Amino acid sequence: MNLLSSIFTGKINEKFSKDEIAKMLKTTPEALEAFENAYMKASDIEQKESDNLFDMNSRQAVQTKNLKETNKKVEMLTLRIVNELLCQTGIRCISTNNNDYVTLEDIKSIPENIRPQLTGHLMKTDINTPGYLVLFDILRTYQRTGNKEVYHLFRQGLDILDLDPIIYETIGMNRNSIGYWFPTLKKASEKQNFFQIPATKIVKVPLTLLQLTRCDYMGLTPTTIDIVNRWAYEAFELDENKTYFIKTGTYSSKFDFRNAKVTTSKEVRELGSYLLFIHFQALQMASPLSSPCIYGVSTTNEWCVREYIEDKENNPCIYHGMPLHTEYRVFIDCDSDEVLGITPYWRSDVMKKRFTAGSDADTADMKHDYIIYQMHERKLMSRYNKNKELIVNKVNEMIPNINLTGQWSLDIMQNGDDFWLIDMATADCSALNDCIPKEKLNKVPENWIPDFERLKSN
Repeated sequence: MNLLSSIFTGKINEKFSKDEIAKMLKTTPEALEAFENAYMKASDIEQKESDNLFDMNSRQAVQTKNLKETNKKVEMLTLRIVNELLCQTGIRCISTNNNDYVTLEDIKSIPENIRPQLTGHLMKTDINTPGYLVLFDILRTYQRTGNKEVYHLFRQGLDILDLDPIIYETIGMNRNSIGYWFPTLKKASEKQNFFQIPATKIVKVPLTLLQLTRCDYMGLTPTTIDIVNRWAYEAFELDENKTYFIKTGTYSSKFDFRNAKVTTSKEVRELGSYLLFIHFQALQMASPLSSPCIYGVSTTNEWCVREYIEDKENNPCIYHGMPLHTEYRVFIDCDSDEVLGITPYWRSDVMKKRFTAGSDADTADMKHDYIIYQMHERKLMSRYNKNKELIVNKVNEMIPNINLTGQWSLDIMQNGDDFWLIDMATADCSALNDCIPKEKLNKVPENWIPDFERLKSN
């Protein structure tokens, strides 16, 4: 058992050592338990020592935001703001009288340390000038010149500039956001009886609340967080006795599964702040200070709460608690109604490279996840190979009923004998699309221009 501890506390980089441990864990349940205990201790130590925002999970971020100080005035103001936000979400509206809106004077009457930082109509911004003026000037320059560096600036701006009504609608144009593809996938699933689809509620986040994702999460007041949590509890019609899987319209942060799975009554009550944090964290990837700078992770104005699918197979877990199900990524063409390719979602070459070749390869997380994956790899691939032809045939039958255009990736999770449709994205920007013949993969034309005439009429 000393070897199990030394894999985390020492500097063991030899592939042989980790592979040998994986073999041992397959056949010795006691060793697997000792291995997991050693990993938890090592991982806790590393996280406490890290000052990297991207090492933090939503539970850790929320710990500092519990509302300890309040009064009747703050409570009444909170209720009014939550109602304004729910009115905009279309959930309920006690009053639509503009005279009842919370004013800036109301906000300023609250001590700064517990002051709300939004209402249904007011929000905290860095710059007074509407960001869309800059953003669409950049877009026009790109359309005129075709300069990719200019395009990158436009996409970066979508993720980091203060929101205004135009930018809000622009990020809502992202076809990868779940509100675009899920309704038609759900309708298609209802016309067959092989695939299942998890119960899903998608909500467009009110503009003033979504603007909080552009603010420093650590600078938000406990009252602000309380408002987000109360709004989410009502907007998603949550049940404290249920377990949920959460994501923004494009991003679940499942690679730290503590961000994606919401379990206890306390966590359900805090669900809104978890979504706020993972959205904020994703947008920080587009910051000029982030290296590498990655835009598009959460270019969306939607949040989503889904039914959590309990693991039937007792799979081992990676990514801080994510069961390692067999998953299939199928690439489809909705214009020609054909399957373009299929690949294991947890493909061996990609996974092992991730765990061993990155700058963080010597961390407890990467060592743990490599060993667990290596231990489980044969079973994953056996299930995949056994079922991939069946999956392709069933997807082929369903494609004509998927009312989308272009090429898409379709992710399917196996749980026992059940197969769940869980995600989609345009094929050209999906990982693992190298399984598609090069001559068949098409680039999707992008459209980031909202329907301004429709916006005027609204």
